[in-house]
Amino acid sequence: MPHTILEYSANIEDQPDLQLFFQQLHTFLVEAAPCRLQDLKSRAYRCDEYRMADGQDAMAFAHLAINIFEGRTPEVLARMGQGALDLMREHFPLTLARRQADLTVEIRGMRKDAYFKASSVKVP
Repeated sequence: MPHTILEYSANIEDQPDLQLFFQQLHTFLVEAAPCRLQDLKSRAYRCDEYRMADGQDAMAFAHLAINIFEGRTPEVLARMGQGALDLMREHFPLTLARRQADLTVEIRGMRKDAYFKASSVKVP
């Protein structure tokens, strides 16, 4: 844990290297959350069908949801959210410069008693 989900509009200007983004995000979260690298899972979805505000073509978004077990302090959550947002700014600079764009991060608390896992991942 955590699991991250990046959703972004099809009209973003950048061609982000999502593997690099996730590598940097994982490195950051191991320290900031803190969590174990082998528990992190990330994925991305390009949204071809979306609408922002009044539907202008100039509007774009990238939204990162971080799902993590509950129990972290507000300070840890703030550090996680701000650091992830800073990383998104690094990977989507053209979109921020050329479009009316929103980059957002949402941290979602998950209950440990409502999460179930079977794994064959070996710890190095």
